[in-house]
Amino acid sequence: MSVDRLNKRLRTITISWLVFIGLTVLGWIILADWRVALNGLLLGEVGGFYVVFSMIRQGHHNRDTQGAALFASGMVGMFTRLILIAAIMVISLKFRAVFNPYTALIGYLLGFVFVFVGLYSYAMNPSDNTKEK
Repeated sequence: MSVDRLNKRLRTITISWLVFIGLTVLGWIILADWRVALNGLLLGEVGGFYVVFSMIRQGHHNRDTQGAALFASGMVGMFTRLILIAAIMVISLKFRAVFNPYTALIGYLLGFVFVFVGLYSYAMNPSDNTKEK
């Protein structure tokens, strides 16, 4: 039961992130004067989607991965997220006329926020379904 509840929460986090990206795209279409800022936000959000995806999928909650393999997977995920933020910042700084680097950073960090807030509420609100009946 707990794994099903966790999977449902992870799907909710992913869908929420995709809706947030959709709202940013809608803002990009409507607010033409803010295109540079929204371009940076979209660039960061794409990186943030990788954060959401990698943090959810590298947890290995369905595969019973433990010990050194889980640690190695976490280190690889952390390293790829570090490379990604460096690439996002280099792109946004190199093309300042197109991307706002501050909003790119904010968009990237929002990926962590979505994961942490979603899983924090999961951990703090135990379900009645976890009790044996």
